[in-house]
Amino acid sequence: MPVGQRMPTLNMSRVLRNLGYRTGQSRKLTYYRYPIYGRDNYGVETTDVKINEILIPDVQAYVRTQTTKNFTIIKGGGNVVGAAHIYLPRLETLKNYPNFVQDNNIFFNEVEGWDVLYDIDRIVYPVITSGTSDWYAGTLSGATFTSDGEKLKVDLGGLGANYSGTVFHSGSNNVLEANRLKFQIKASGVVGFPSFKVTTSGTSSDFDITYTIDDLKLPTDDYLSVDVPFVSGVVADNSSIYMSGTRYPVTVTSGSKYAWTYSGANDYYISDLRLLTLDVSGGAATDAVEIKNINFYKEIEWSVHSVKDYTDEYMCLECVRTVGKRQSIRRAYG
Repeated sequence: MPVGQRMPTLNMSRVLRNLGYRTGQSRKLTYYRYPIYGRDNYGVETTDVKINEILIPDVQAYVRTQTTKNFTIIKGGGNVVGAAHIYLPRLETLKNYPNFVQDNNIFFNEVEGWDVLYDIDRIVYPVITSGTSDWYAGTLSGATFTSDGEKLKVDLGGLGANYSGTVFHSGSNNVLEANRLKFQIKASGVVGFPSFKVTTSGTSSDFDITYTIDDLKLPTDDYLSVDVPFVSGVVADNSSIYMSGTRYPVTVTSGSKYAWTYSGANDYYISDLRLLTLDVSGGAATDAVEIKNINFYKEIEWSVHSVKDYTDEYMCLECVRTVGKRQSIRRAYG
């Protein structure tokens, strides 16, 4: 290289995408930061949220594991099960991911200790969108379903103006080990997405866990990535959906029988996923919704403990992997 000529810059995002085609170590993670709560006069944390959580799905990353699982048992049956160096695109790229867009959020200025990266340990159950089997129009009578082998398209034609109702997937699958739900969705036309819900065991609302979204209109140019907590038999925490930098709160509620009990092998908490229901609303008969990559998955939680490298081109984070109770203990005691 000629003297005085600067080395070409590294497009880390492109490198990670290309590497993802060749190795499973480059994959999409969800970047998460816990909300910050207020404190009372005694310094005790209250329920008043001062700064909302930060949640950025589909961040391309390279996970270079140092230890995968060593099963060091700690109090309560939990495990500290590994460590890794995780390479991310440069901070400026991360701050301007399509869901997030830094211009609308002033609270994410750097990576901090104890920030979390959610990875997929394994997919417990993928909801099929490569075909139309088990998908139903529900209260949107007249809606039709087609699939191109990857995404499911719900054509809302024939419903007329100002429609509102549900489409749902019906199945019978064990989702006990899942603790997050992830999918991608977009629309043609102005389509609202006020809520979605998961029903286990029975099909009545008593067994629902409902995710209510505040005033969200689905994007039409690209897919919106949704990644929310889900725990079979336990009410999940409230969450967020970010779209173009705007946060849409997600409130999680449950039916009267959605609680953890155990009295035998047929208890509903280890029973089937029965319904996945999507609520939509709109104002034109030409509207449509597309959805794909619906996965109930068991997470890997990588916690940031230190920053190894921090350049204009990439970040290298030293992370520790932790999980909650072992599944055998969870099944035995709840």
